[in-house]
Amino acid sequence: MGAQDNRARAYVLVALRPGKEKEFCDEILSKGLILDSEVERMDFVHGSFDFVLTLRGTIKSIDQRLIELRKSSFVRKTETLICFEMFTWEDLSSRLGEKTRDL
Repeated sequence: MGAQDNRARAYVLVALRPGKEKEFCDEILSKGLILDSEVERMDFVHGSFDFVLTLRGTIKSIDQRLIELRKSSFVRKTETLICFEMFTWEDLSSRLGEKTRDL
C-alpha cells in the first residue's frame, strides 16, 4: 500500500424526520455540504432510510462531513459503512497485466 493508505470511502444512510426531505435538501445545499470533492453522490431512496451519501476522503475529512450532516435538525439517525482503499484501479490493472504476460 502506498499513497492511498489514508483514503477511504463511506456510505452514509440517512433517516429523516417524516416529510422533511425537501427541507433537508435545502439545508445541505445552502450550507454547501454536498458541493465539494468529498461527496461523490447523494441518492434519494425508499425504505428504512431516505438518503444514501457516498463520501470519499481521509477518515478525518469523512468524520468532519458526518458531524456536519448529523447536526441537521431533520436527521433522525444515520448508519455509516467505511471502506478503506487498498488498491486503485491502476494497481489492479497493472497487476493483471503482469499476470497475463507471465502466461
